[in-house]
Amino acid sequence: MNDLRAHTSLTLEDIGRQKAELLAQIRQHQQEMGRLGKQLAAPLRPAASKGNSVVRAFNTSLAVIDGIRMGIKLMRSLRNVFGRKA
Repeated sequence: MNDLRAHTSLTLEDIGRQKAELLAQIRQHQQEMGRLGKQLAAPLRPAASKGNSVVRAFNTSLAVIDGIRMGIKLMRSLRNVFGRKA
């Protein structure tokens, strides 16, 4: 793409080549995003040992509790911002 800036004028072939390169990059990014989305939405693999399952349950419960606390703080701050009448 940098070599296109050196030209004084662009031809239709240059524009077509640049369009094809960008389209290939977009498709590559879409495939990567799809792969990452499937990986995030995939079910958890069974724990290899009892210790791992306990740790996983503990981490999940802490994440849920943290999410609830953050939601409550957000609701309170929004209530303070929008609840006041001048």
